[in-house]
Order: sequence, then structure tokens, then C-alpha cells
Amino acid sequence: MSMNSALKARLAARVPVRDAAPPPSFSGAAVALVLRPAEGFDRSRVSVVGRLRAAGLSLQAAHAVITRLAESGIAVTAIAEDADIPALARDLAALGVIAARARPRDDAEIAAIRARHRLSQREFAALLGIDPDTLRNWEQGRNRPDPAALSLARVFDAAPRVVTEAVLMRLA
Repeated sequence: MSMNSALKARLAARVPVRDAAPPPSFSGAAVALVLRPAEGFDRSRVSVVGRLRAAGLSLQAAHAVITRLAESGIAVTAIAEDADIPALARDLAALGVIAARARPRDDAEIAAIRARHRLSQREFAALLGIDPDTLRNWEQGRNRPDPAALSLARVFDAAPRVVTEAVLMRLA
């Protein structure tokens, strides 16, 4: 008898115990969902776990998400791409959890970011730590930036000083 079934048997001797329904399963593509606690987040709320289970997480995975949220203030989990993610986000917001996911790629975004900051391709490539030909290929649609490079460009767009201080080395 496993430890879980022994515990279940002892509990059943005192109170009625029912098996939890298995979580919905999904196959196919998953979306990374980043969760952060909002004002009023209560890690003991069973409803958050229930809502995550309804979205396809196992009980163990949903519990791990709640624990990570409480301990570190952020949790990342995979949700089925075909799940109703906007409804999930609304439901979680009502329970004190903010949900976000990666923005979709926009093939013109790199060129637009560079133009907003009035940088040449050579200058922008130097800031991103890439070859100017790579940047040119992205902007001309021959290749696409990988997610990390696109994220760095987006952070630069939002906070150029943060990126330049983190990436570049001061000489004096």
C-alpha cells in the first residue's frame, strides 16, 4: 500500500473521502503563462487551484504554481493553446492572480524599434550584440529573430538605459 493510499484509508475512516476528478488533458501546442500575485492574493484559495485544474493542469502542478507564486511572486506554467486564455485570465484576476503571456511576433517590430530610437542598423546591431547582417536579414524578412533577441529589443524599446547599462561596458 502506497503512502498516499494509506493516508487516504486513515482519512476515510474518519470522514468521507472522494477521489478528485482527473484534470482535463490536452495535446498539441502549449502557451507559457506567467502568473503574478495581485492585491488580495491568498495562496490558500482552493478556487485558484480549481481554476488551474479546469485549464488542464494536474492537481500537483496547480499546487506548485500557487506555492511558487507565494514564495517568489512569479510562476510560469503551460496552458493548452486552444484553451480560452482570456477567460482564464479574467477568472484568475478575480481570484487575485495576474496572468500574462508572450506578445505575438510582429515581423516589422525590430525595424520599428530601431526607427523609434533613430539608430542605424550598425548601431542597433551593436547594442543587441549581433552582426549587422543578421539585423538586416530580420528587417528584410529573410530570417526571424529568436525569442530572446526579440525580448531584448523590446526591453531596449521600453527602457534603453537599462539595456545599455546591462549589455555595454563603460570605458571610463
